Amino acid sequence: MRNKSNNKTMHGNAFDTHRRIFLKNGILCGMAGMLAGPTLPSLAAINTSKEHTKRRLRPVLDENWWLIGPAPKQGSHNIPVKMGEHGEIRPYESVDHHIFRAGDGYWHLWGCVRHTGWGRILYHWKARNLSDSPWEDTGEFIRANEAFGESINGWGNEEWIQSPFFVKANDLYYMFYGGHSTGRNGEGSPSRGKTRNDSFDTECQICIMTSPDGLHWSRHAYADGLSRAFTGPGEARDPCLIKIKGLWHLYYTGLEDGDPRKGGIFVRTSTDLLHWSAYELVHRAGQYGSNWWEIECPQVVYREGYFYLFRTRNYTEAITYVFRSDDPLDFGRNDESAKRKFVCQVPCAATEIYQVEGEEYVSSNHNPALGTQMCRLRWQSES
Repeated sequence: MRNKSNNKTMHGNAFDTHRRIFLKNGILCGMAGMLAGPTLPSLAAINTSKEHTKRRLRPVLDENWWLIGPAPKQGSHNIPVKMGEHGEIRPYESVDHHIFRAGDGYWHLWGCVRHTGWGRILYHWKARNLSDSPWEDTGEFIRANEAFGESINGWGNEEWIQSPFFVKANDLYYMFYGGHSTGRNGEGSPSRGKTRNDSFDTECQICIMTSPDGLHWSRHAYADGLSRAFTGPGEARDPCLIKIKGLWHLYYTGLEDGDPRKGGIFVRTSTDLLHWSAYELVHRAGQYGSNWWEIECPQVVYREGYFYLFRTRNYTEAITYVFRSDDPLDFGRNDESAKRKFVCQVPCAATEIYQVEGEEYVSSNHNPALGTQMCRLRWQSES
């Protein structure tokens, strides 16, 4: 973030803490993201026993997008630029993100910005109203911190921090994010990432920051001093959390055995948000994108008796697929079962879904060079 004085130490090129305003009331993220406030539970409980309420739906976007988080201006806020192969300046691009309303009455957006001279960072925008366009560029950003084991020996020696997702529980705020490379493979041997055959050898990680007030953040340090909640399989990234019958489910992208054809959506569960189960595959389908970079950005929501998985295949072509299941652990683990659960394709990318005062919205990064955009969302009955 901006170089503001505080009592926290800065390791190398990364800050351990940052100033941040967080959600206090007024938003439910797809019944899966956040529901916070002084008189509200930390997350809406999902009751799947009311079978008589089940209704098959499909999401429909109105596609009247408005820009909320424009990509930062190149070289602004002392962020270095990245040079291309022919000496050209690479434009910053906005990708995975999350939006919330803070106690100050503003809406806040934090998202991953790639192609900086450092690598990937998390960046902050805010606005008084959802419909404002564009939102205010605050200049605040967060970088990876190797002291906590983040982004070690990454691609091209770049640092990576990405894909934030936020929840509140037991009066404590949690930020889950991708901390990228651990610098080791699944067997614990040193590794530097992609190999020539496009496999991915390095185990990546999902990390945690916490805050008692949503303003001052610090990495959660486990017994080993690292911020990682868990690693792998493969390039673990893009967390999305939902609480189902008292159990937290964390969906994310991963890659098994370093095999580019074995990318998928995985889930781990927890009762305390800190200690997580072994991973379980919940979705893989080759006909919807078989390579690991074509199965990413999961968003899971619950609507009228069914769970819906949104997964992005391509950013710039705005391809996101939707799958429906009454089992949150199975959205189709092979071609045939995924085909039966397929609902539709929607024109967005890195999808995040929000319910606000009876209305629904979706945010997207289908034009990374432009920034993060938003439009309205409705659910259409299939019966």
